Formats: sequence, structure tokens, C-alpha cells
Amino acid sequence: MQSDDQEMRDEERIVLCDDESEMRALGTELASSIGPGFLIGLSGELGAGKSVLARSIIHALGYDGPVKSPTYSLIETYNLEQPANQGIASIAHMDLYRLGDAEELYHLGLGDVLSDHDLVMIEWPEKGAPLLPLPELRIQIDYDTAARRKVRLCFLNQSVTL
Repeated sequence: MQSDDQEMRDEERIVLCDDESEMRALGTELASSIGPGFLIGLSGELGAGKSVLARSIIHALGYDGPVKSPTYSLIETYNLEQPANQGIASIAHMDLYRLGDAEELYHLGLGDVLSDHDLVMIEWPEKGAPLLPLPELRIQIDYDTAARRKVRLCFLNQSVTL
């Protein structure tokens, strides 16, 4: 529930990406709009581009090394040499696709992941519901055509400009 002194705002935008390079460009654009404490939820079908988008955000924030998909490891972490965007120095990228039950998040150390990293990106966040907190940015990637992706961006309760 929203109190009188609390202004809550959702901002939504739909972007069509015709190829992987456009998805990477979107990730670069998004990186400039996120700050410390952000939780990003990435949803969409297998192969839709969730990892491509997450990887481009990580690189745009200044990480120079290889960015692995967390599909099998469930979590990959990255430390930036120079903090970005008012203090993002550590990033966690999780993939919950193989999670059997949301309770497994406790065994993965979800509380520590959320508190120890300045930015957390979670693919397949619906697999962790209802234990995950509400993300600041929700991203839904759908196939529009075989090559084109429809990306729905929804910033929740943030004062940001897309």
C-alpha cells in the first residue's frame, strides 16, 4: 500500500531488437540508468536473449573479463576495478532455471547475495517467487519473430528516465 508521503512510480517501455547487436546496445543504455542496490529480474523463453542482455550490462558497467552464463553454476559474480554509476562495484548474475523449488534459494545464500553485491541480476525470477524481493527493474523478453525480440522494460518505484 502506498502512503501519502511516498510517491510510487512505474515506468514502462517496449523496445524491439532486430538482432543481438541491438540487444547489446540496449544493455549499454540500461547500464546508465541503474544504480547501487538494484535488483533486475530477466524473464523470457529459452534463447530469448536474457544472458546477452545481462552480459552487455555487466560489460557496459566496466567489467573487462569474460562473462559466463550462470545456467549451470546458478550464480556468477563480478568485481569492477572502478565503481560505476554512483558506486556499483560488485555484480551478481543468477540463473534460476534449474531451481527445483524456491526454498533452494536459502541454500544458495540469497540473503548474502543480495546484501553483498551492489547489483543483482536474476534470470528466471519467477522460479524464486515468492522468496525474491520485488525488482527495481523487470525485463520480459519475448520472440516477436524468429530474429526480432520484443523487450518490455518496467522500472518499479524508481525515479529514472528510460
